[in-house]
Amino acid sequence: MEVSNDCVSQFAVDVTEASQAGEARRAAVACAERIGLDETERGKVAIAATEMATNVLKHAHDGQIVCQALGRNGTRGIRLISLDKGPGIPNVHAAMEDGYSTAGSAGNGLGALKRLSSHFDLYTLPGRGTCVVAEFGRDRDPGAPNTLEVGVVCLPVRGEEVSGDGWAIKPLARSLALMLVDGLGHGIYAAEAAREAVRIVAESQSGSPELLLRDCHDALRKTRGAAIAIAAIDEVKQTLTFAGLGNISACIVTPQRSRGLASHNGTVGHQMHRTQEFSFPWTPDSVLVMHTDGLGTRWNLNEYPGLWARDAHVIAAILYRDFARERDDSTVLVAKNSPWS
Repeated sequence: MEVSNDCVSQFAVDVTEASQAGEARRAAVACAERIGLDETERGKVAIAATEMATNVLKHAHDGQIVCQALGRNGTRGIRLISLDKGPGIPNVHAAMEDGYSTAGSAGNGLGALKRLSSHFDLYTLPGRGTCVVAEFGRDRDPGAPNTLEVGVVCLPVRGEEVSGDGWAIKPLARSLALMLVDGLGHGIYAAEAAREAVRIVAESQSGSPELLLRDCHDALRKTRGAAIAIAAIDEVKQTLTFAGLGNISACIVTPQRSRGLASHNGTVGHQMHRTQEFSFPWTPDSVLVMHTDGLGTRWNLNEYPGLWARDAHVIAAILYRDFARERDDSTVLVAKNSPWS
């Protein structure tokens, strides 16, 4: 299970013209160097970032390359995500074959990306665009059956160096707790509130979402405060327990229905009149989606054929691409049963 609680471990590079392909490559390689990837892995990251950016420019004309630093059990890695709203790929199977091209290039991009990466996934929809995910520097450990997979996209509003949002993934006694925090406003002071919440969740001995929320409330009094939502998934009992305070959207979606998870009004660290846990069924086809108010709420996974079967990282990236607002930090967290378990 990937555990990430670093509020500054992700960044995005806009790709709208040729020079930005080089910018994406340099930024990704610099990230690889910071986390200690060796020369071979850094070379793979450089090739992948260049291929992703070049493909965006050729086929969609503009998009983004998102870089995420990864850490788990002492291993390090990088996930690159390419996002565009172009015409999509009409024949994915053909596009993965070396020599295939619709843009007059050598046509080695997607096939080469898959061979270079330790994990590769792709989602495309005609007329809606393409998302490509490639990981480097670590191998996935499938672990036990029914292992949960968590994907997060957490990016600051344009013009800010850090995001005022954050997240934490914490094993509890018999469940996995997932926390999403949105520091009030944006910028450095919002980021300080988010980081404090992440620290408290990581260090707390409390064993439920409601108690974790109360721990955060006590610790965030010295900050500007935050909205926080915490969900704990117990795969044995097939339940999800939820507690939240403030404006973070959360819901459990299945192919048949969507169920919203209610948070109480208030601000963690400043105004908490009431907290309450709610329990919901968690089935093998359930998907948890939590996001800050930097993301619009009018999304529907059923409008994306085949997306249910993709990685949680892909689902989070698609929702970010299509529903992120321009006026605030944007974070979306997705949890589901792993397609590779």
